[in-house]
Amino acid sequence: MMNNEKAPVRRPVEREYVGALNAAVPIPAWQRICERAVNDALAGDAKAREWLSKWLMQTETRTLTLMAAEESQSDPAAAVEQEIADQRERLHLDRKKAAADRKLTELMVSDCR
Repeated sequence: MMNNEKAPVRRPVEREYVGALNAAVPIPAWQRICERAVNDALAGDAKAREWLSKWLMQTETRTLTLMAAEESQSDPAAAVEQEIADQRERLHLDRKKAAADRKLTELMVSDCR
């Protein structure tokens, strides 16, 4: 979409689907999808080349987070920052849980000795 074009008006149910899709495809999954598309394109897959060219030539540059923010009338930059903050928090909690799991495992192993 060009800068002077307005975002399409979506029904509430469409906004819900965009939000659900955004939540279902985290950044690591998107990276794997992109890597697969690159490999397929290099192997001669015309559809993969077409898909990549749309994104790389900026015809599909808006992220789902930005689209959802636009649709909900919220600040797109704030939505992106919030998504990043949420991912960092999840990573922090995952690391904390992994450390606790390691400590518990060490305690269990030491009790068996």
